[in-house]
Amino acid sequence: MSSEKADSSRDPDVTSSDFLQHPSKLVRSASDNCNLALCWAIGQSVSKTNSSAAAEEAKPSQKRCNLSGSISLQEIASVVSNTASLHVCSDVKSSTHQSQTSKSNSPPIDTNFPPVYSTAGASCLKQTDIQIPSTVFEEKSASEAIAKDEMNQTASNKTELASKESSDNDDQVFFFWNQEEAEEKQVEQIGASACGATAILNVMNVLDLKPDLRTVASAVKTFQRAEDAPLPEYLFSRSVAGVTHEGLIQGLEKATNDSVYARFFAFYPKRKVDIREWLVSWMRLGIVPLATLNLQAIPVNEDGDIHDAWHHQMIYGVDDDGIHMCNPIIAETIDRIQLQLCSESVLLVRRFDVLKRWHKNTNLSALALHEDARWRDLDVLGQAVDMLLDDPPNKPSSENSDGDDDSRYEKELTDWFMRSHISIPAAYTSGITLIVRKDNEKGCHKLKEACDLPLDD
Repeated sequence: MSSEKADSSRDPDVTSSDFLQHPSKLVRSASDNCNLALCWAIGQSVSKTNSSAAAEEAKPSQKRCNLSGSISLQEIASVVSNTASLHVCSDVKSSTHQSQTSKSNSPPIDTNFPPVYSTAGASCLKQTDIQIPSTVFEEKSASEAIAKDEMNQTASNKTELASKESSDNDDQVFFFWNQEEAEEKQVEQIGASACGATAILNVMNVLDLKPDLRTVASAVKTFQRAEDAPLPEYLFSRSVAGVTHEGLIQGLEKATNDSVYARFFAFYPKRKVDIREWLVSWMRLGIVPLATLNLQAIPVNEDGDIHDAWHHQMIYGVDDDGIHMCNPIIAETIDRIQLQLCSESVLLVRRFDVLKRWHKNTNLSALALHEDARWRDLDVLGQAVDMLLDDPPNKPSSENSDGDDDSRYEKELTDWFMRSHISIPAAYTSGITLIVRKDNEKGCHKLKEACDLPLDD
């Protein structure tokens, strides 16, 4: 169903940059609170297995609502302009992912794809092929190109990576590509929520399978975010946006005419494994690792900002610096990547994304009716009600405030908008998919016979 038919009774949907034109998004009346209370009551009747303590925490009657007029347009502008959007899988930003700007062997693609979401609400979100527009963006400006070359040169001078074959006296170093090759050969994000398809293109590059962008994009069924949908449908779409490791394997087999064998190894709950040694042992056999990572497991800066998505990345090298991946090119330390690999299947959604999709006519009860019991186990309905009823920080009075008070208030408001979240179930499982060509008989046999990773006691 097209976004125009989503819900004519809703306020116009807005992006963060448009928030100022729609301040009514932050205003709730007494009737809104009645609707929230009704949704909460319905949810409690459906989810009787929840503990009484959790039910009391979600009960809106214990909270008051006083958003109207409490936040000025200037304050909203400050929050929106000073907070970066961390939509990794929609538009990978190297600055937020602490990576180097890198070259690509494919042109940048327009990522404005139409959203697809369920008309039935709880459980039948539709899949869609990634749509590749015929037009591409113009080449980057000369200044961007110069900055890019400078960053690549700095990185090259800083780190001399090993060649494809590591030295005989180091059994924990291996690279399919060196730094220069990775910058030249990697494929960068090809579309919205399409990090999975992008990772497959990079895997096929390493395996010398001559990947075709359109073939891979069609083979990998990718869920899109329902950006224009009411809040429940939006949250349902966020839960599955992109593709799971099962979808990656199916798409890879289809895109390669079943010429590869792939197997997924879960890393959650925690496994007893030396990840560096484990990866190198497989890579020496010509087997390519593809990691499914929860990027939200690690803040991206000292302010506590986090990415808003999980991510699929191909691993092209391992050495003392850590695990080297592309899209974007980055080297993660073993400690950091273990946190991203060993994660529960949960996604954090910002308050900002919840508030902008709330309307007084929105029926939240669907959040307690989803066929996946995890939505009730996490009490997503209760979390949403609490968030919608939560008051913003109090602004200091103009008479007694000074510069420090204003700065403190701005940070508190930014934290309130952008750094508070609700937790929803995620379709993804953290771990690593190993991929090998079937004509690599030795590697294929060993991968098929390998045991699952043992649980860490």
